[in-house]
Amino acid sequence: MVSLSELNRRHGAKNTRRRFRPPELMRAPRILIVDDNEEDAKRVATALKNPDSSIGELECEIREVKDVASAREHLELDDIDLYFLDLGIAERFGEPARKEIGKKFVESVVDKTNAGIIVCSGFAIDEEAPPLIEYGADDYVEKTHGFSTIASRAMSVWRRVHTERRSKQSHSGRKFLIGDWMFVIGDRTITNHSGATKRLSITEHILLRHLCVVENHAIDSEVFNVEVLRREKGDKQVRMDAFIPRLRAKLDDSIDLSAQGRTGVYKLLGVQEVSAF
Repeated sequence: MVSLSELNRRHGAKNTRRRFRPPELMRAPRILIVDDNEEDAKRVATALKNPDSSIGELECEIREVKDVASAREHLELDDIDLYFLDLGIAERFGEPARKEIGKKFVESVVDKTNAGIIVCSGFAIDEEAPPLIEYGADDYVEKTHGFSTIASRAMSVWRRVHTERRSKQSHSGRKFLIGDWMFVIGDRTITNHSGATKRLSITEHILLRHLCVVENHAIDSEVFNVEVLRREKGDKQVRMDAFIPRLRAKLDDSIDLSAQGRTGVYKLLGVQEVSAF
């Protein structure tokens, strides 16, 4: 049997810039770019194919469509791992493009798939990103100055999706009551006693799953940030702190996530595992 170090050595002899990634550890995502601006779509695709980036090394399968109707076909098939969605889009190419159409489709993708979702739009991030991130999108890139971050953002979100799909299996189906909300591991829809439902983003699901299953429902924020929420080299670090306010608001302040002293440990309070709801 050839050792991992030997495989790395052989692979490196062919291309020293590439790192060996066993397919079972990190497969290439299937990516859909939904944008009616051909130049912008190509810029996103080019960034994702950059061989010097981690996402480019995976040699992703990238598809492009110009309208929501075409994108819905992929949504119905559930054959996409990572979406790049423009907001200024039309239902069918050639018809008037409207921001509201793009927003509704982002919500449809959140509601109907467990894929990663990156909104890549020309609209201002401060105005448009907060409600979409709150609804369940994973990231927002503003076209005017964000194309250089496409590769790192894509890899960051794909790492979360891939980590989630691999690691949730051993706990899938376990149920936890958090305040008035029922959280079932493996299901990104949470439900309260009145029957109301809300959708978790992949990042929020990962965060809750970690806090529910670990001892004392507490985790070291530094470890969590490095292993799950990290971005690629050169991009701004994602901190767990950024997700706490929106998750607390989403669950109607029925949970308490707070730092414990100077240790940087975050603890989920008021949670109990149940067998039925």
